[in-house]
Amino acid sequence: MIERVLVIRHDKIGDFVLSWPALFLLKKAMPKASIEVFVAPAVQALAATCPYVDHVIVDTGDDKAITEKFIARNYDAVLVSCSQFRIYKMIRHLDTAYKLAPKLNWYQYLYQHRVDAKYKKGEPCWRGGCMMVEHFLTHHGYTIPTLPQQYWDMSAEREKWQNYYGRQQDEKLIFVHPGTGGSSGSVAPADFSSLLINIDSRTQANCKFVLTYNGNEELLARDIFDSLSAKSIKVIMAKPLSSLADFAKSIVAADMFMAGSTGPLHIAGLHNVPTVGFYAGRHSAPIVRWQTLSHSHKRLSYAPPVGKSTGRNMALINFDAVEKDMVAYLDANYA
Repeated sequence: MIERVLVIRHDKIGDFVLSWPALFLLKKAMPKASIEVFVAPAVQALAATCPYVDHVIVDTGDDKAITEKFIARNYDAVLVSCSQFRIYKMIRHLDTAYKLAPKLNWYQYLYQHRVDAKYKKGEPCWRGGCMMVEHFLTHHGYTIPTLPQQYWDMSAEREKWQNYYGRQQDEKLIFVHPGTGGSSGSVAPADFSSLLINIDSRTQANCKFVLTYNGNEELLARDIFDSLSAKSIKVIMAKPLSSLADFAKSIVAADMFMAGSTGPLHIAGLHNVPTVGFYAGRHSAPIVRWQTLSHSHKRLSYAPPVGKSTGRNMALINFDAVEKDMVAYLDANYA
């Protein structure tokens, strides 16, 4: 009987969020097992809130100490979702019979158990993590569960967080997060401002714009705030919460979330909040690969024309189409 499983997924916030479907499958199939994750420091607080995770080990950079922690946990299985040679060196001496890695790099051959976790063209990248878990569950005789309609139900706290963001009466909170997670360019504050001003003037919904930011993104948010305030549009600067976990929970307050391909956009998907995502225009189709976990009818996604000279130029996005689609969605669902 498998009692303890380690999943290694130690990269960015968005990557970890998109591992929730795989973690759900593990926990649902093996409710009595301890599902544990190895994550980057930036992800620690979010990982600790994940309802499918029982224990978190943080990547401190001290490989020897981390290996000792792994040994002490006495894992029955290790799933290497994020495969690196460094990871192999840390887990090779574990007395764990089952170590599973994806067929990606040359060091896949150092593992006895390997899986083709390459999702198909037209599928989101989170399918790769699910394919790994499905292989593991099938190998050990477990039934593969059906994925849920929503990955994080924080509805009991929705009113609390709406009050935190100052919602009044029938206002719809439209969250806007400037900046980028790195996989796409950044929509310029002027383009964001123009888009939001036009949407506010055309929709029948009573919108209040909530500008979220972190670090140097504050300057971008301030530019948007000033532009909207000058037009007497309802807008607030949302002071960053001290904990990523609290911020992640607070997104349940949103009626819509707009951002580039960032961790916050993907967190919104956990809540099944309608998302408006801006992606790079590449042949690898990040608009599909990095889609959020919100239901398909709640996902609006846009990118500039594909190409080396155009793909990261977010100014080339058809913002007229974005405006039209958003107004139609807001009027159909919130007016």
